Amino acid sequence: MPTLSSIQSLVFDTRCIEHHGDHAVEAGLNLLEGMSFEALVSAPSIQAALNLVKPNDPENSYLIHKLEDRAGIMGNVMPPRGDPLSAEEIEVIRQWIAAGAQNN
Repeated sequence: MPTLSSIQSLVFDTRCIEHHGDHAVEAGLNLLEGMSFEALVSAPSIQAALNLVKPNDPENSYLIHKLEDRAGIMGNVMPPRGDPLSAEEIEVIRQWIAAGAQNN
């Protein structure tokens, strides 16, 4: 089962903190280790009427919408530079959310 710590090291630290970390906290989102749980889980999006991560409900988690470039998102698909996350990377995040989005 995916954990936040595995997602942190494999995805957030390598693909996201350039825009959502120490030097840039775009959209008010800080994904540095120790900050990402509070920034994501049950936190309202400033771009949509959804929480960024709704525990147990990846379909209604705005993070998934942004990663999958769904219709209706504001701005660009994430990440905005480089290759998009792979289907496997998104699936790991989806599974973590579906399992309750624990701080583990």
